[in-house]
Amino acid sequence: MVKTLAVIIILIAFSSCSPGMYEMLSRTLNDPVVVPPRVESLAASNTIFISWDFDEGADEFILERAVDSPFLYFEEIYRGTSLGFVDRNLPEGRYIYRLSKRRGREIFGPSPRALGVSSLVVRDIFRNYSRENALQLGPVDIIANIYYFRSYCGLELINEDWFFIDIPSLWRVALWVDDSDARPGNTATHFMYSVYTRESGPVLQLAPFWIVNPKLVTTRYYLKLFPARREFLDDGVPGGSIVQYRIGLTQKSPI
Repeated sequence: MVKTLAVIIILIAFSSCSPGMYEMLSRTLNDPVVVPPRVESLAASNTIFISWDFDEGADEFILERAVDSPFLYFEEIYRGTSLGFVDRNLPEGRYIYRLSKRRGREIFGPSPRALGVSSLVVRDIFRNYSRENALQLGPVDIIANIYYFRSYCGLELINEDWFFIDIPSLWRVALWVDDSDARPGNTATHFMYSVYTRESGPVLQLAPFWIVNPKLVTTRYYLKLFPARREFLDDGVPGGSIVQYRIGLTQKSPI
């Protein structure tokens, strides 16, 4: 009789639990997973977008930021339950972010660091960052930009631009690149090029480089422009920039 009464009391207690009690009872027992936040730069002027995934084991997310330097000083810029934060009106420069998570009274983290860049100049409108999204080269020149940044702790922010061109059988085409930030009297640019699965090399200012189609059918060739890292940094010191360029066709002839 006593055991039966105890069971009834327990059942009544559980049946009267609030939604919060049910949530506590069903919550995962796993600790939060400590991973770096996702950081998106150059999508808007002087703004960096930071986001992270929902973590069932976390009660609260804590985001910290430091100005990139040899000695990092982190300050808390967000604490709450949202899954992202927009860091607005930042002076131009490089910033380091890290994420911690609170569960009860215990703090997990901080996470590995992530690099963000604030700039008045933003990335171009194209999203040709992979071969699958390559942009077609044609009679009209394309104006775009490429960026490369490196922090004191070795983190990099880098992009590459992909293009394609259909070359008739036994023909060749010559491409050129105009680097808007090329140093006077220097033929070097901020860029390297790579023809997919074939060859690669430095891009020289306004100097044509050829892509040859020796096949008996019209063939599509993919070209990648990417940063020549040393050209973006002064004497190897951490830094970087976003550089505008123009790319186009200059000649087309049979081989």
